[in-house]
Amino acid sequence: MEIPGKKTNIQSTANKEMIYNLWYGMNNQLKYIIVDDDPTNNMICKMTLKNTLGEVDMKIFTAPEEGLLFIKNNFNRNSEHTILFLDLNMPTLTGWQFLEQYKDFSEEVKMQINIYLLSSSIDKRDWDESKKNKYVKGFLVKPMYRETILSIAGKEFQSII
Repeated sequence: MEIPGKKTNIQSTANKEMIYNLWYGMNNQLKYIIVDDDPTNNMICKMTLKNTLGEVDMKIFTAPEEGLLFIKNNFNRNSEHTILFLDLNMPTLTGWQFLEQYKDFSEEVKMQINIYLLSSSIDKRDWDESKKNKYVKGFLVKPMYRETILSIAGKEFQSII
């Protein structure tokens, strides 16, 4: 006899499988770009993403100009939803300068990319400036953690379903 409101093990297993399938489908829908001149941080981001989400489509650029060129050459109206982690303090082009050039992309391209600043800076001015920029979805302090990835992936998944 089944107790109303009480899930059996079969139902719980089915729910877990449904959640897993949704999660797996989400990982196939989201792509990731990391723009940071620091190879150590890039390795941390790569491993954190992989250990948290499994195999995902990820591009890493140590030169911000290469990241902008990749977006210019590879994004069109049919591109998949992408999360971009952008460092602020880079020698050739700062994250703020990257964002200045990014704003010139078409709205179709910008709608496909959500940018999260990833910085070792704890300067309140950077935090305040990030809140004012309409292309920045969040400000993250390095290093990246599993909980951060799960939170962002969950928010992004909600925005595309």
